[in-house]
Amino acid sequence: MTNWDAVDTVMTPWRQKIHDLMSGELTIAPTTTFACCDFTACDQSVGGRLSLGRRGDWAYVGAQYGSAVIGGRGARVLFVSMDRPHNPEPGEDALRPFEKDQHTFRRGALHRSNPHMGGVDAEMEALVDVGVSAEDRCEQFALVNAVLCGPPGEAGMTSVSNETMRSNCEKHTRSVIRALEPDIVVAQGQNPQRICRSLSTEGIGRWAVRKKPAGTSVAQLPKRSRVAAVSRGEVGGRSVLFVLTAHPSHYSRKGIRYWSSCAMPEELIMAFDAVRERYAAIGSARQ
Repeated sequence: MTNWDAVDTVMTPWRQKIHDLMSGELTIAPTTTFACCDFTACDQSVGGRLSLGRRGDWAYVGAQYGSAVIGGRGARVLFVSMDRPHNPEPGEDALRPFEKDQHTFRRGALHRSNPHMGGVDAEMEALVDVGVSAEDRCEQFALVNAVLCGPPGEAGMTSVSNETMRSNCEKHTRSVIRALEPDIVVAQGQNPQRICRSLSTEGIGRWAVRKKPAGTSVAQLPKRSRVAAVSRGEVGGRSVLFVLTAHPSHYSRKGIRYWSSCAMPEELIMAFDAVRERYAAIGSARQ
């Protein structure tokens, strides 16, 4: 039986890199050293309510980050999501140790415990080669929220950030992306998409669709019907594939519950198939 406490607390080189970046250079980590230079402006933008909510958010870095295999090649897969959940868990301090968030994100993906983390695991399953267990998948990705603090509010994953918060956090998100040196970045939701669009070296072409009539190719469909995109970009001089999707909770409103055994929507299946093909092509070109 896996000792998950040991998995969540082991300080791998990638985890150490992110821990040092967020708690040291950026001082945006949710510890006693939290000293984000933008916090006052963000707090004022929501009438001082941010001070009552959650300050900072550790990025999740799976213990096996970099070990995902896609088309026979190793890959570092990073998810960029939306806002930090703004309500602390019962009895939780606003400032949390690193291993606490590693446990929360890893366990959420393993058990598909909410629409977001269920969607992350489903998308990882669509990306990696067949035969990878859920126990391994939940350790093979990294995840950073594009907004790291949140005021108290109603329970759930509803976005409560504003433009001031999103703009101030964008540079921090970019720093985390650069530090993790991903091969594939999955942007979940509008703000993560905006950040990744700014990193793309291609025009982001709309790639996949809500519904594709039989006998119709994706290219023949009007742009307004397409909801996922695949593009290429560059981060720190490295080629990166970007996947732009709706946030997984978007699909729960359409009856797709990722904690059950339901199939992914067609547009996401098509988009992740495209990523697999393009990632394989990049590997072939380098050989």
